[in-house]
Amino acid sequence: MERLKRLTQGDLSQSELEVIKRVFDLATTQSWFDDTPYSREGFAAALVDLFRCGMVNPAQLERIAMFWALSDFSHSMSSAQRAKLRSLYSRCEVEQ
Repeated sequence: MERLKRLTQGDLSQSELEVIKRVFDLATTQSWFDDTPYSREGFAAALVDLFRCGMVNPAQLERIAMFWALSDFSHSMSSAQRAKLRSLYSRCEVEQ
């Protein structure tokens, strides 16, 4: 939850954060999810962005997020995608 609070910079209510966290937890506990710090961070940022863009219906957010996670954050992601996520994650760590 702390990751999501940090990414939202306090812009969302507790109930909105709980919706995002429920979807985050659902996707990241799937056997196909690439459970690494950089994938978790990238997926969390993607979820927050989806929510901010108006995807606030929990069922719709869950559906889109699961497809996005399967496409971009699975064990089978390409080496180029994995390198990109690592690079973005290392930049985020420096900014904190």
